[in-house]
Amino acid sequence: MASTFDDPISSPTRSPGTFAAPRVKPKEHVARGTGFHAMVGWILFGIVGPILVLLTIVGTYGIALIAWLIALVKYNQRAKKAEAVLMGNGVKVAPDQFPAIYESVARMAGQLELKTLPDVYIIESNQQNAFALKIGSKQNIVLIDDIVYGALDNNNPEILDFIIGHELAHHALGHTGLFRGMISSHYKTLSRLDEFSCDAVSVAMQQNPQPGLDAMTLLAVGPRLYPRVDKASFAKQAQQVVSNKYSKKAESAMSHPLLLRRYGAIEAKS
Repeated sequence: MASTFDDPISSPTRSPGTFAAPRVKPKEHVARGTGFHAMVGWILFGIVGPILVLLTIVGTYGIALIAWLIALVKYNQRAKKAEAVLMGNGVKVAPDQFPAIYESVARMAGQLELKTLPDVYIIESNQQNAFALKIGSKQNIVLIDDIVYGALDNNNPEILDFIIGHELAHHALGHTGLFRGMISSHYKTLSRLDEFSCDAVSVAMQQNPQPGLDAMTLLAVGPRLYPRVDKASFAKQAQQVVSNKYSKKAESAMSHPLLLRRYGAIEAKS
């Protein structure tokens, strides 16, 4: 059963009994092929890369080692600056700041048995999006204001639950770790599989594929046109995209699958 908000903007709690929150094991929902491509990625970036670094250090009589140590220090400094920018430019979700969203994050983090609750920020940008990132050891989720507004203005907070669950899944599956994140950022095939995995985890948490289908629709057309979309026609279009042999080829340089391919994968779970 999908979750509901009494007041999607300010309600600190949900109506009693509106949602059963089952524990979800994210690794049980990993997309097929992820293990193979993760292994390929680790071989290319986790083994070959360090060997090349070692050869560079030896070949430069240790001078490269100093350069790498300086780079590490600079990385830590950039991480601190990135954290300061996020805190300085966004609104941090808290029990007294967008409490209904905070409750959703806490509940779904519990479903995934995350050890710590990620910090969540809402920032302004002219796009509909959300992303998970790790700054140092701290897990974060960033929600762009348009995706929050789109879900709530259309009286469909379950869409936002799906988006949040998807981003939490990235953390739960280790996608935001330093080396894993570097691998997927360069290895697009693995990155796209990760998106399918996180969609599947979020569907499992909500026990309902509909919020995921609605999220893909909202991402495709935006909040103003979302209410006007004929869902049956959109579902038919998704089937056509899934069956088109060129759809996967069109994604070759993309970090995310086509939205309607994601729609089709979610729909297949209904």
